[in-house]
Formats: sequence, C-alpha cells, structure tokens
Amino acid sequence: MIRLILAHIKREISLVFFILLFGTLGYMFLEHYDPIQALFMTVITITTVGYEEVRPLDSVGMLFSIMLILSSFGIFAFAISRIIDYLIGTYPEEREAIKMENKLKSLKGHIIVCGFGRMGSVVAKELRKNKKDIVVIESNPQACEVAKKDGFLTIEGNATNDEILMKAEVKEARSIIAVTSSESDNGFISLSAKKLNPKISVISRASNAEWISKLHLAGADEVISPHTFGARRIVNFILNPGVVEFLDILRDENIDIFMEELSVKPNSMLDGKTFASWEELRLFLDVPSLIPLTFCIEKYNKCPHNEEFTLKESDKVIIIGSKSDIERVNKLVFENNK
Repeated sequence: MIRLILAHIKREISLVFFILLFGTLGYMFLEHYDPIQALFMTVITITTVGYEEVRPLDSVGMLFSIMLILSSFGIFAFAISRIIDYLIGTYPEEREAIKMENKLKSLKGHIIVCGFGRMGSVVAKELRKNKKDIVVIESNPQACEVAKKDGFLTIEGNATNDEILMKAEVKEARSIIAVTSSESDNGFISLSAKKLNPKISVISRASNAEWISKLHLAGADEVISPHTFGARRIVNFILNPGVVEFLDILRDENIDIFMEELSVKPNSMLDGKTFASWEELRLFLDVPSLIPLTFCIEKYNKCPHNEEFTLKESDKVIIIGSKSDIERVNKLVFENNK
C-alpha cells in the first residue's frame, strides 16, 4: 500500500522536496547558514508560520525570502492539497480495487455470472446460498452498485471483452453463466470463455428458440430458455405435482434435505471400488437415496439398478440426503485416501 501511495503522489512529493532544497541551498549560499538553519528558515518562510529568523537577514536575504514566498506558496499549497485529496478521496477507492484484485487472483473453481439483472441476480444469490464463490460481471453502473451492496465480487465492464473475462480469472473458473439481456452478447461470451478456458462449463440464456442452436455452436454447454423452462414447469405441475413440490423442497434452505452432484476424485475411497448394485452403494454411503449418474449414462440412460458397476475417477453420483449426509460423503469423495 505504501508503494501505491508513493506511486500516485511522487510528483507532488518531488515539488515539495524541490522547494525545500532550493530554499535551503539559497540560504546557505546567500546568508551562510548551516544546513539545519537553512532548512529551518526555508520551512518557516514557505509555511508563513511567523517564527523569528535565525539571525537578521541582509537585503539580499530579504529579497530571496520574498521570491521564495511568492514562488513556493502556491506550489506548496497545491502539492499538499493534492496529497491530502488523494489520501482521503482516491486512495480508499484504489485500495478497495486492489483488495478485490487480490481476491480475484486467489479464486479457483469459482463461477462467473455475466449480467446482474432479474435472472442474473437470482442465479448469483442462489449459488451463494450453496457456498459457491461468485464473480459478477455487469456493464450497467447502477446494477454494479447493487451487486456490490449485495456483497458480490463485481467487475464493471462488458463480458464480451476478453480483458474483462481475464480480470474475472476465467482460466481458473469452474463455470460461466451468460444471462445478459442480449443473446448476441451471450454468444460472444460463450465463444470467448471457451477460447480462453476450453474446460470451462458454459451456461447461456436464450429468450428466443432460434438462438438455442446458435448459442450451442458458440460454445455453450447448456442453453436455458426462461419461457420454455416456465412452460415445462407448468406442465409438470399439472402432470406431476408431487415431483415439482419435492424439487421445490430441495431448494428450500429451511428444510434439511438436499440433492448434490459429486465427482469421484482420484485415490479417494470410492475410486476403483466395485458395487453389486445401487443399493449396495447406498448402504455403503449410508444415505437415503442416490443415482450413479455416469453409470446410467454409459448404459444409455437405462439405469439397471441391480447390475454390478465400478466407480472411477470423475464419475458422477447424485446424492439425496441431509446436510450432514452430504458433508460426510464429501469427505469420502474428496478427502479420504485408500
């Protein structure tokens, strides 16, 4: 922080130093003061504090003092005011910007939300409830202020710009969610994110059905249409109201039942372990319910629950249980080695 301050006020400091040096050398040469006496005279002259001279000045010394006062007073006042203005005004803002930059650089596996409108704000808040690290990118200054007040790491700028994505540490991010009001912007964000980080998961928003295929071509792994999603929810509520209610319960943080997708990590207790059936895996993990997702996909979505299978690195398992169940299974998946 000291380096930051000095970097911004070095010109003002140089001006003050030059005035002091000029006055000190002038008094030493004209009045034959020693360095301390000359510096003292310079300081009381340019600050006009009114102390008596070290010893009476001759005519040349008086003329030099007049010149020093006239030439230095405005410069000295300007330099000091700029230093104070920076320390009180600009510096706190720059200090906060540096803190944010340091926080961004420390992130790994975070989620970037592009657009903090009606949809983006809800997405960001729901992800935060699930203890995910979030970075918001928003081009609208007012929306940026709202995001900052809500406690999100926020970058003001256009997410279609590669520099803005790099500032959000896109190369270290786990996912990026493009939910701006412009489908074309969402397409550019998807394209840029995949170019900068081919492994990143990209979720994009499309208001019109014609944009869904285009956004997939741009690099989006998943395209969400709010209108289509809303229509399907209405139909599901009519046909399967119990299922819809159960899924709503899973999103209710006041109810201790959760659904979470876990990936088997290398050398964990589950890596390479064989199970005779889903039920054996469920009993081993001691959870109410689960789905070995990767195994089901490999079986072309038939999900034969009584068939033997082996869990491998990166295999996904969906767990349904209490918070303590999820935390306990997480330890098996992430922490416990064989």
